[in-house]
Amino acid sequence: MDFLDWETFEARCTGDKKISIERLKSITSYPNCPNDHEIVGRFWRMFEAWTDEERSRYLKFVWGRSRLPMDLKGLSYKHEVRLMESMDKMAFPQAHTCFFQIDVPNYETDEIMAQRISTACELCGEMDTDNNAAEDLD
Repeated sequence: MDFLDWETFEARCTGDKKISIERLKSITSYPNCPNDHEIVGRFWRMFEAWTDEERSRYLKFVWGRSRLPMDLKGLSYKHEVRLMESMDKMAFPQAHTCFFQIDVPNYETDEIMAQRISTACELCGEMDTDNNAAEDLD
């Protein structure tokens, strides 16, 4: 009988700590722009430059989970990067965690995109203002 070591067991239960760019790309679509749009290239250059910790924060911001599951086939929703031309070019992105989506304006540089998305990921500590709603009842 073969037993799993603790690292393999952990990865199967909670996902791999290392966020694979290729795995995330395999489940990503861009419904509001073509795959060769500059914003798509900008997004992946930013993501590739990040550490696993930053990538994990991004997943938490956009999906509510900090790791990708081992089996990507059974996902109810796949990752979407949605270009929103109506948003101000310096606006922070908006995440829709229930649907694994991020709305981004047409950022003009890689640096602006990285700064805005990184800041949003760092500052967003809760999903859907759940704790704020509880505090309002006090």
